[in-house]
Amino acid sequence: LYSLYAEAEYSICNFKEVGRVTGIIIQHAKSFQDKQRAYAILIKALGVENKLEDAIQLTFSVLSQLDVHLPSTPPDKSVVMNDWMDMTRTLQKVSYAEFLNFKEMSDTNKIAAMKFLHSLILYTYFAKQEYVPIVITRSVQLTLQHGLCKESCVALASCSYFLCGYQDFKGAEYIGGLSIGILEKLKAQEYLSQVYACTYGGIFGWIRNFRLNLENLLLGYQVGMQTGDIQHAMFNASSYIK
Repeated sequence: LYSLYAEAEYSICNFKEVGRVTGIIIQHAKSFQDKQRAYAILIKALGVENKLEDAIQLTFSVLSQLDVHLPSTPPDKSVVMNDWMDMTRTLQKVSYAEFLNFKEMSDTNKIAAMKFLHSLILYTYFAKQEYVPIVITRSVQLTLQHGLCKESCVALASCSYFLCGYQDFKGAEYIGGLSIGILEKLKAQEYLSQVYACTYGGIFGWIRNFRLNLENLLLGYQVGMQTGDIQHAMFNASSYIK
């Protein structure tokens, strides 16, 4: 009941009350599972308030309780890039059909971790970019180790987007295609706007006539507005009108 109240207060941007109510839940809940929903609401509220550093640190703490650990300080860049390259090479060794036939993720803690990592991709992109490849790599590793979940499509789409920056257009195209395949297989409509912003506003904008992407960018905008993903709806709209 308290979690529902916190969500209602979040929806009307009463973030002070969100903080108070989620604090009560976190203090008095008997198990960590009972706290997860409160943590998710509080992290979203911190993000909307642009308190990104706080949102990132709280997410790190929650992930550690889910046995998913991220470094408190970023490792040497060469270590990060080696892990990144190992992850992308592993992905590209798996055929499209094999990947889409992966089992679905069943470990509830890992599913919860993927949801928190999903939020972390966006927050680190705006506040701590040195962590972005670390977060994406960990999300993809969980997918490869434990199976597919709806958040896997966002991890792969984000990976594809960043591969464009490394000039790996072949890898970006393949992994972007995987992300759309997972999106469609798992009917992850709530993530369509984000996936399309990263793919049709990313790799497919590089490798083919941009006019061919306009219909999907418009759809990304429309679905984002319908599902409340306003931020990525605007990313799609920005790419559409360029």
